[in-house]
Amino acid sequence: MVNISKLKSHFIAGGQLTEEQLRQAEDYAITKGINIYEALVFLNILDYETLGKGLAIIHGKPYHTLLINPPPDSAKALVPLKFAVRWKIFPIDYDAEKDILTLALDNPEDHIIIEKLRSIFSAHRHLMFVVASRPEINKAIDVYYKGQSYVPVKNLDLPEDFSIVSPEQDSEKELSLEDKTCSQKKILLLEPDRARSSALQTLLDREGYSNVELAYSTEEAIRICEENLPELLLVNGRTFDSQTSRFKDITHKYGLSPVSFYQFAPILLGQEYSYRQMSQALINLVMFLMKKSIKEDEKQLQEILTRARYCKLLALRLNLSPSQADGLILAAWLSSNKFGKRLTRLITTPYHLNKILSTDADEGGTKSIEANILKLVTKYQFIKNREPEVTQNINQVRKLLDQQSSLPENKAILEAFLRVIKDEEFLKKVDHPSRHILVVDPYVSQESTMVLRLMNDGYKVKLLPDAKSAVKVIINSEVDLVISEISLPETDGIGFCRALRKNASTAHIPFIFLTAEESERLAAECLEAGADDFLKKPIDPDLLSLKIQRLMANRSPNESKEGINGSLREMNITDMIQNLSAGEKNVRIMLDSHDKKGQIYIRNGEIVHAYIGSSEGENAFYRLMSWEEGNFRIVTCSDFPQHSIRGSTMSLLMEGARQADEEKK
Repeated sequence: MVNISKLKSHFIAGGQLTEEQLRQAEDYAITKGINIYEALVFLNILDYETLGKGLAIIHGKPYHTLLINPPPDSAKALVPLKFAVRWKIFPIDYDAEKDILTLALDNPEDHIIIEKLRSIFSAHRHLMFVVASRPEINKAIDVYYKGQSYVPVKNLDLPEDFSIVSPEQDSEKELSLEDKTCSQKKILLLEPDRARSSALQTLLDREGYSNVELAYSTEEAIRICEENLPELLLVNGRTFDSQTSRFKDITHKYGLSPVSFYQFAPILLGQEYSYRQMSQALINLVMFLMKKSIKEDEKQLQEILTRARYCKLLALRLNLSPSQADGLILAAWLSSNKFGKRLTRLITTPYHLNKILSTDADEGGTKSIEANILKLVTKYQFIKNREPEVTQNINQVRKLLDQQSSLPENKAILEAFLRVIKDEEFLKKVDHPSRHILVVDPYVSQESTMVLRLMNDGYKVKLLPDAKSAVKVIINSEVDLVISEISLPETDGIGFCRALRKNASTAHIPFIFLTAEESERLAAECLEAGADDFLKKPIDPDLLSLKIQRLMANRSPNESKEGINGSLREMNITDMIQNLSAGEKNVRIMLDSHDKKGQIYIRNGEIVHAYIGSSEGENAFYRLMSWEEGNFRIVTCSDFPQHSIRGSTMSLLMEGARQADEEKK
C-alpha cells in the first residue's frame, strides 16, 4: 500500500480530495476494517480511473484500466485465481515471443512483493508492472475470474435546454427557497413544558413533519390516542422516565410504533443521537471496562464472551425488542465478577439491570424474560465446565436445564436455546473442520493465552519444543498450519521452515513465525525462508486468529472439502446470519434455489456485499432473505469484493423480515 502522506499530498494538491473527505474515508476504513482506497471508492469520493492515475503519478509507473476489456487468455492462464487473490495482482498482457508477462498491482515500490512475484513466475525471464488501485484489482478479479457482473457508471450528457418538466408544470410549481420534504406521518408529542413543546413543534416542522399534535400530560395523550390515533409517540424521557411501563401499555393497547424517549436539550441544540448509537456506545464502554478488569484471566474472558454471544442470539431468536436485547447483553457482561456488580451500581441505564441480574422474582412471583435467559445461559455454562461430556447429548442437556422451571414461557426459551447450541455447533465447521495446528516453541505452555485461544477457536493444537520432533509429527500425521519460534534447540526456526519448503509433501503447509528477538533483517529473512507471516511477541490473539483464517482459506489443498452445506428448510437465512454475525465470522454464503443463485459476504460479522443475477447490494440481500427453500454452502473468506452494503446487520435483518412479510401478504 502506498504511503498515506503521498496520497494526501497528491490528491489534495490536485483538488480531487479535501481534508474533510479524507477524514471521512479514514473513519469509514477504520470502522469497516478496509483500506483507505476501498473507502474512497465506496464513498464515491474517487473513482477507479482517478485513483489509478493518481497512483501512477505517485509511483512513476503507467496506469492501466482493468474493467473495460478482459485480459488476454494467454496472460490469464499464467496467473491462477489463488495467485491473483493472494498477491493482489491482475494479468494485463503476455508477450510470448519476448516472454514478458505484464501485471497490475497497487504498489510497485513494495520490494518484498516484487521479489516474491519474481520467484513465483521464475519460468518467465521478464516481468513488467503497471499500476491500478487495490479496489479496481479486486473488482477485476471478481468480474474476469469469478464471473460477477459489472456495470460501469455512465455520465449522462444532456443538452443545455433539456428538461423533464413541461412549461405548464414549471409555471404551476411554487417558487420556494427551502428544500423541505413534508411527511404526513402523525406524531403525538408529550411534553409538559408549553414553551419547550412549541419550540420542538417548530423544529419538527422545519424537518418536514408538519402533522404534530401536542399533549401536556399522560391523560391528555391517552385521550388523543382514543380520538385520533397517531403513528408515533414522542415523550420527554427526563420527565416521564418513571412511567415507561405505562407508555409500553399504551403502545400495546393502541398498536403504536415504539415510544421514542428524547432528552430535550440535545434536540434543541441539534445534537440528538439515535438510540442505536447511544446503546452501542454504552455496550462498547462496558465491554472495554470488563475486558480490562479480567484481561489476565483468559478463561474467564472467553466464558463471558460466550455468555454475551448466547444471550444476544437468544434475544434475536425470541424477537425481543432492541432495548430488551441491549439490557440482556449488558447484564451478561456485568455478571462475570465483583467489578461488574460494582459497575452496575455506578452506571445509570433504562434497562433495570439489577432486576435482570437479581436471583429474586418480582412482586408477581415471576422473573423477566431477560433474567430467565441469563439464568439459563449461566447454568448451561456451569454444566459444560463441570461435565463437558454431558453437553454432547442434547437430550441430556434439555433434561438438566428443564429442572429450573416448569413455566411454558421458560420451556420456549429452553427450546430456542437448544436450537442456538445446535446451529452454532454446525456452523463451527465453517472456519476449521478438524484443523490441526502445530506450535513449535520451547517457551509456550499448554495454559498460555495463545494456545487457549486457538483451542477455543476450535483448532486441535499440538505443542512441541523443537524442530526435530516437529518434523516427525508432520511426516506421520496431519498438520494444517505451523506456528514456530525462531530460537529453537539445535536447529533454528528458519532452518526448520526451509526444510519444510524444500519437501514437496510439506511445501504447501502455511508457516507463521512468532518471536521475541529484535533484528532489522529478521522479518525479511523469515519471509525469504518461505514463511507466510512474521509476528512479534507478545501476540495479539485476535490478530493471530484472523491471520490463521486467511492462511487456511488461501492454502486449502482441496477447496471442495471446505465449508459446510445444508438446506434452508433445516436452517433459514436469518438464523444463519445471526449466528455468523454474533461469532464475528468472515464467510461467503452461496445460495441456490430453483435455478437461481446468489451470494452473501459477511466480514467480521457485518454484511458487506450480496448479489443475485445482475442485482447487487441491499436489494439483492432482501431478495435472498425471502428464500425459504433451497440449499446453502458457507466457506471462510479472506478476500472480499467491493462493499455494496453499509447498514448494520440488525437493521438489515429487520428490514428484510419486514419486506418478506409484506411480500407474503
